[in-house]
Amino acid sequence: MVLQTKTPIILFILGCLWIVSCTQSKGKVSTVEVDAEALPLTHAEDISSLISDSGVTRYSLQTKVWDVYSKKNVSYWHFPKGIYLEKFDSLFNVVGSVQSDTAYYFEDKDLWKLIGNVYIVNQQGDKFETSELFWKRSEPASSRNSIYTDKFVRIERGDQIITSHGLKSNQTMDDYIFYSNAIEMIVNDVDTLKR
Repeated sequence: MVLQTKTPIILFILGCLWIVSCTQSKGKVSTVEVDAEALPLTHAEDISSLISDSGVTRYSLQTKVWDVYSKKNVSYWHFPKGIYLEKFDSLFNVVGSVQSDTAYYFEDKDLWKLIGNVYIVNQQGDKFETSELFWKRSEPASSRNSIYTDKFVRIERGDQIITSHGLKSNQTMDDYIFYSNAIEMIVNDVDTLKR
């Protein structure tokens, strides 16, 4: 009878020692405060997406990182590692492309902001290079206020090189005006200039 009473007492003492040893080995619990608005609502990597317009596939978008932010008054997409966009015709031939090192899309303004090594090829094969470009999609397609920049622009058009500080264009980049410009022509025959 004495043996049976000692067993529960021994188990009780061992249990208390175990609880005390567990509570003594725990360290301080640290908390980390995170600003939820500084984090993207959505984060995606290695994206390749087809985009339709009025039910017809018109664009292909490729990017390494796509972050979507939704802050108090502003929702925007951020492409910190660049973006590459191709435009298709009705037979899925590539008729234009846009590339930049960084891009933002502001949903409430329907505005794209392309930054750093912006390269565009329009349907006529003209090549545009600049360091910053804005594309306001909500403007009418024919409006010269759809695409604009006040930065240096270099355009290769056939055998001409056109440079300007500032540009306004329609959405297809085939009707544009310059703020200030200079034209260089490539001449293969010097005698042509003498005439």
